[in-house]
Amino acid sequence: MVESMDFLRKPMIKENKVKSALRSGKTIIGSEASRFGVADLVHIFAQSGFDFIFIDMEHTTFNLETVAQMIQVSRLLDITPIVRVPDAEYHLVARVIDVGAQGVMIPRMNTPKQVEEIVSWLRYPPNGIRGYAQTSHQTNYKALPTEDFIAAMERETLLLIQIERKVALDHLDEILSISGVDVAVLGIMDLSVDLGIPGQINHPLMTESIERVISVSQRYGISSGMIAGDLEFVLDWGLKGIRFLSYATGERILLDAATQSVQQLRTAVKDSV
Repeated sequence: MVESMDFLRKPMIKENKVKSALRSGKTIIGSEASRFGVADLVHIFAQSGFDFIFIDMEHTTFNLETVAQMIQVSRLLDITPIVRVPDAEYHLVARVIDVGAQGVMIPRMNTPKQVEEIVSWLRYPPNGIRGYAQTSHQTNYKALPTEDFIAAMERETLLLIQIERKVALDHLDEILSISGVDVAVLGIMDLSVDLGIPGQINHPLMTESIERVISVSQRYGISSGMIAGDLEFVLDWGLKGIRFLSYATGERILLDAATQSVQQLRTAVKDSV
């Protein structure tokens, strides 16, 4: 917290620790907020030691105000806030960054043209089309010189694109060769459905697809990632080269912990009678 409070006193863009760690070849771990849109979940994730919180707007009822509040708590507690927008639209991407997101995840990236457009949304003219607004959330309500703000925002914002369809695998080299992409994130369940092996995450076809994403990502100097709810599966692929690991959701972790506690308590009570 001392570091966070010191940061609040400075007119600067907060360092993206996840982006820095990935650039250094480190593996980072986090979990997803998909039902509990509350500051308490952010606090618990930060206390647990997660590197990032992945706030999902694609499959949830979260509105921008809820997401903004979670982002602000994340920044204060020094856990990197990453937001998945519901679709690839400029206003969705721009607004979550304006309210303080340090990373944005875009679902269903299937072609190089789509990815090039997304990259342009995160860069200012002449390199892109992002509208200029020196937001209070990104600068702690203090002003920065325009040139410094632009350079810092382009440097510190993390872009994650999701590989969820066979067509994306077909264009993988073209997609991942585009400058500006930081992480290629496998949407494991969606990809399994599209490959005709729904839910079969250990199927040879899925294994081949994951290995290919890892290999091609490494070739172009970016990180590979995955979102999955099976702990052993996530651990295994973390050892095989996946560097961005998003495990389960807040409610799933709570349910698993509660179930284990109940089982242990019932066993203890039964054995003591």
